[in-house]
Amino acid sequence: MIRFTENEIEQLILDDAPLGDLTTYLLGLGSQKGKLEILAREDLMVSGTEEAVRLFKKLELTVDKYLKSGTYCQSGDSILAVTGDAAAIHSAWRAAGTMIEFSSGIATRTHKLVTAARKGNSSTTVAGSRKHAPFLKKIALKSLMAGGAVPHRTGLSDTILIFKEHLLFTGGYEKLSDTVNAVRQQQKERIIVVEAHSQSEIMAVARSTADFVQIDKMPLPEFTSCVKQCLQLNPHIGIIAAGGINADNATAYAKAGAHVLVTSWMYAAPPADIKVKITPNN
Repeated sequence: MIRFTENEIEQLILDDAPLGDLTTYLLGLGSQKGKLEILAREDLMVSGTEEAVRLFKKLELTVDKYLKSGTYCQSGDSILAVTGDAAAIHSAWRAAGTMIEFSSGIATRTHKLVTAARKGNSSTTVAGSRKHAPFLKKIALKSLMAGGAVPHRTGLSDTILIFKEHLLFTGGYEKLSDTVNAVRQQQKERIIVVEAHSQSEIMAVARSTADFVQIDKMPLPEFTSCVKQCLQLNPHIGIIAAGGINADNATAYAKAGAHVLVTSWMYAAPPADIKVKITPNN
């Protein structure tokens, strides 16, 4: 789903070596052949390998093997191997390795979160919010999808999510039914989500024709009680838990009735621990 342009792949090379690699040039490595292998130093969910492969191929290196994004591997497993010009290998080494480290770190943490959520409810969906670092949307979304989650919303243009801040200008939760109905008349084919922070706000959403209520930063005991009351009033409404969701509480929120868990927790993942091994290949 997430596609990087040729210019974006090219930019990875240019960012690291805008005028070539001075060290490998002075050492005369371009006349030699080498091999690069990336190995896992821990159990991890692989991500970012497709972009690394495209980067290596741009430098006319031969990709001998690689694991696809979304593949779970164990410590010691080979993730990717390339052969060819030794200078080109050194030029691409850091950019490719960093891509895989960063992306696989997010994917691995996402996988941990998804696994925890499924223990509470096998049908609960984990969705990554758009609170990723600026300019990193594509890699963040690719990584969380490799880990088994989905994007919550890729931006303001693709979903209808009504916040409390919107309602300040439309009459508040007291007029929520009118607000939701007005939106639905204009955009009939898309679901409508309304955020809520308290029991009274949740019940107002349940009484409206909204498709989902997104419950933000609510402690688990209160969340559990409110979800029961909400579903008693409107059994067809979907429940989203957002704010503060992580691997330690995902099971409990899923078990308490959340159909979707929305979080940015996976984006703070440390880079995956990998090893890059470069050797002559004469």
